[in-house]
Amino acid sequence: MRAGKYVKIALFPLLLTAVCGLCGCEAFKEALEAELEYGSSTRGSSDDYRPRFVLAVCSIVKYPRAMMIEQEVDCNGTTICINTNQLFDSKRIKEVRALPRPGNPDVVDLELRLDNIGKSHWQMLVASARGGEVAVMIDQRCVGTFVPEMPSSESDRISWVKMRIGVDPYTARGVVRFAKSNHEHFNPEAGDWFRF
Repeated sequence: MRAGKYVKIALFPLLLTAVCGLCGCEAFKEALEAELEYGSSTRGSSDDYRPRFVLAVCSIVKYPRAMMIEQEVDCNGTTICINTNQLFDSKRIKEVRALPRPGNPDVVDLELRLDNIGKSHWQMLVASARGGEVAVMIDQRCVGTFVPEMPSSESDRISWVKMRIGVDPYTARGVVRFAKSNHEHFNPEAGDWFRF
């Protein structure tokens, strides 16, 4: 299994050279950026997969008291204190869609497709927030705050919820690309439990 990884690493420079020769410098630059940005393994069930763009929702603490579970983080230029116990995370997100805001394509909201347990976790998130803001962390970095809401119509309640967070397009693309792989990684098939 390790030999396959080394073969991929050895063949990568050849692939980049071929892309550069056939497509020109711009395509080469894009291929190199994609490889460096995301890495080669995007299958959540593979042994060498490392979760990326992991999303976590944490409560905002207005009056810090518990030193062990509270942490100050920089969030869009301001410092906020969060409870590091996650209220919601990537484990329950099956798929993500990016929704550019009308009139401002540099700001993107996210629409999340949840698994069955994720639906009840989202309901608990909405109830515990009580109309207040929560912080969104992506790979341990605060990207913003939002007020969690239940979907407005019954048909949406089945699986999709909106997160009006306003992230940059790069972060949104990463979350969209790795949502399914992260879900597979955090929720392995029963046959994978005892694999060595």
